Amino acid sequence: MAPKNAQTAEGDWQEVPRDPDPEHLGYELDDWEVIRARKDDRGHLMFLPEEEEMLRDEAFIVADACSVCDVADRI
Repeated sequence: MAPKNAQTAEGDWQEVPRDPDPEHLGYELDDWEVIRARKDDRGHLMFLPEEEEMLRDEAFIVADACSVCDVADRI
């Protein structure tokens, strides 16, 4: 999903700090619940939004556990 201000001029991006605050880019942080599910010895993670309205809009993610990492560990 594109941020709210994705239509800004190209020159504006040159003035953005190297590690900008996501809110300055138009993104909003959201709380999601992570559920670990196992089937046939394969680990899966299910990410569910805490807001029920988002869940009604079919907002969820299912991923192999090995495909997910903590971004803080990659810095």
